[in-house]
Amino acid sequence: MEADIYTKLILMLFSSNFLDINTALLWNPQVGFPCTKFYKKGELNFDCSSKALYFVPDIPPNTVYLELQYNYITLISDNTFENMTNLKVLDLSFNRLKLVNDQTFNGLGNLRHLNLSNNLLTGGMPNKTFQYMTGLTDLDLSFNTLERINLQTFVGLQNLQNLQLNNNNLQYNISSIPTGSFKPLESLTRLSIHHNNVLGSLFTKYSIVFPDKTISDLTMLEILELDIHSGSGAKKVIFGKGFSFLENLYMLNISNCNDFILKSDTFKYTPNLTHVYINCCSLISFIGGHEVFSKLMKLKILQLNVSSDHCADGMMLSEYNLLGLIKGLSNTSIEILKFSYLSDLVDLDSLSVIINKISVSLNKAPIQELHFTKNFNIQIPMDIHVPIQVPPTLRRLDLSDNTLEALKLNIKQVAFLNLEDNRLGNYLAENSLMIQNSKLQYISLSNNSIYKLHTTIFIGQKYLRVIDLTFNFLTDSNFDMSSLVNLEILNLKKNKIKYLSDQSIKELDKVFKNNGNAKIDLSNNPLQCSCFTFPFLNWMRLSHKHFINFTQFRCEYENGNLSTPNSFEDVILNLQRDCTNHFYLIISVSFTVLAFIAVLLAALIYRHRWKLRYLFYTAKLKYTSHRNMEENLNEYVYDAFISYSENDCKFVIGECIKHLEENGNMKLCIHQRDFIPGIQNSRKTICIISRSFLESYYCMFEFNMARMESIHSRNGKNVLFLVFYEKLLPEELPLVLYEIIQKQSYIEYPNDEHGNVIFWDKIKDAIHA
Repeated sequence: MEADIYTKLILMLFSSNFLDINTALLWNPQVGFPCTKFYKKGELNFDCSSKALYFVPDIPPNTVYLELQYNYITLISDNTFENMTNLKVLDLSFNRLKLVNDQTFNGLGNLRHLNLSNNLLTGGMPNKTFQYMTGLTDLDLSFNTLERINLQTFVGLQNLQNLQLNNNNLQYNISSIPTGSFKPLESLTRLSIHHNNVLGSLFTKYSIVFPDKTISDLTMLEILELDIHSGSGAKKVIFGKGFSFLENLYMLNISNCNDFILKSDTFKYTPNLTHVYINCCSLISFIGGHEVFSKLMKLKILQLNVSSDHCADGMMLSEYNLLGLIKGLSNTSIEILKFSYLSDLVDLDSLSVIINKISVSLNKAPIQELHFTKNFNIQIPMDIHVPIQVPPTLRRLDLSDNTLEALKLNIKQVAFLNLEDNRLGNYLAENSLMIQNSKLQYISLSNNSIYKLHTTIFIGQKYLRVIDLTFNFLTDSNFDMSSLVNLEILNLKKNKIKYLSDQSIKELDKVFKNNGNAKIDLSNNPLQCSCFTFPFLNWMRLSHKHFINFTQFRCEYENGNLSTPNSFEDVILNLQRDCTNHFYLIISVSFTVLAFIAVLLAALIYRHRWKLRYLFYTAKLKYTSHRNMEENLNEYVYDAFISYSENDCKFVIGECIKHLEENGNMKLCIHQRDFIPGIQNSRKTICIISRSFLESYYCMFEFNMARMESIHSRNGKNVLFLVFYEKLLPEELPLVLYEIIQKQSYIEYPNDEHGNVIFWDKIKDAIHA
């Protein structure tokens, strides 16, 4: 007997120790435990997401955050969490849970956030499922297939603030959502129950109206997201008397509706609404319905999205109904007005006209923002003769994604202008946007196929701080920036800029001078690395503090390779060295080539110097020829040109003139007396050869000119006749004189009475020969 008792005690101790060891192994992440353990602000976290789990693993009881999303959990055993009293956040989304009951979450009294979205919960949510979660503030049951909320489903959730029931199969009737089922939700401030009513949306003749008696219990509700369908005849009141108990309701988001018939009393029981969002709806106004928003005196934000890519196309909305709805806002406190996806808007005037009509209606309202976006299917005429005008209080104008091709603006007080995702490229290349100066601080022209901007586009816009030109085709910032004294950011990302021109650099330097903190973003442009673009790149380096993400820039070399990432400054410095060496090489080669050409030209000129001189003086003579040559081009003005040295002047004046002109009836050209060129206008050239003649530069010049005249203008006929006035030794004579001597075209001066007679006769004969 004692032996049996002893054996049982041993077995009990062994079993207890084994269980303790086994549990320790499960908790120890080093021994195959699938979850990641970490601490955040001193609180224990376990991340078990995406671990292919089929069951909830054993987790230490001091865990505060538990993430179990993206697994295959289909069932949670009762009392699984009974020891998890410290748990605050439990995420079970994206699993395969099909069923929960009143014991599933036992022990989670301190839980604050529970996410059960994207599971397979179906049918009705059992009573008292959340009875132990008295501290829960956020509950997400969206994207399941729930069909019913039971009367006591939410018992225990008196502190719940946010409840998401959207994207289920709930029907808006007391069978699916019975009266009193929301009564335990004393603190609920936000209810999302849109994208339900699958059957109601199929049978459009039936109304989809949330039961107002059920919702009347949510007296603390502030935000409501739901579906609406007026149905044929619209006999039911959309927001019934039960909504009058929701005195704190300020935001209404209608996410899906087939037909929403607005009447003058639609918002009768929700007078405190300040934010109204109507999406994916067809808006139809009955008579008197144009005053529908006039009852919402506190309204600040109104958004009308007739249709979008995410919902069925809406029915036609006439311009009359649209403007009628807006007219009812004139006496409200409206601050933000948004129109999107008006793809079926009919009878629409030009964009300028329709916005101007809206502006007139809201001229006395405190409107600050007007958004007219994503209306890409509307055929808007290109009417730029009517500029867009806005109410005087408007500060933000958004006309993005409207396929606009032309636009003129008169928006003096607007500070924020969004024109991205249009087609303004061709228009802005030749035109400006503004017709007067404004207080614009931000402008976005992103994604407009802009390849060039008109140089005056920003003239007078001295308040501009941010210019967004991303996702275009600009190759340069070729616009005047002199007015941009307050510019902080010029965003040119995703364009086609290889380099900026010198003029653009000068304009940007002015901006940097006015604002030392100004920034420019050239990211994701095809910047070029070459010696040609080096001045631009070096300017970037010297001004790098003004470039966003400067070190991350990359540029393309001439061979097509990209520079190394995160080393842009080093790339520029290396390029500077290479370009300097290349420059010196080009200069050296250029100087060598020029020197060679200069030497070659000098040699050619020296070789043909007399010919060139002759041609020069011939051209000069033709330009200044004497008037007497007009009568007879074949007759010379002079019989002989006398070339002599100043030292032999007495002989020329005293002897030559006497014997040849006075006695011989000849006409001589003597430079001291006659000032027109003589060699070309004289039959012969007589050179008085003496030592002084041979030493005189001008005498030898005249001698060589006469030689060139013989060769080029007299068909080889000799025009030179030499008179040796002094006895000269052969070695004293230049070689060129021997050619003349060999032709017997010379005579020596005898200097005696008898010889002189023969001397002068021979000269006369030589002149007439």
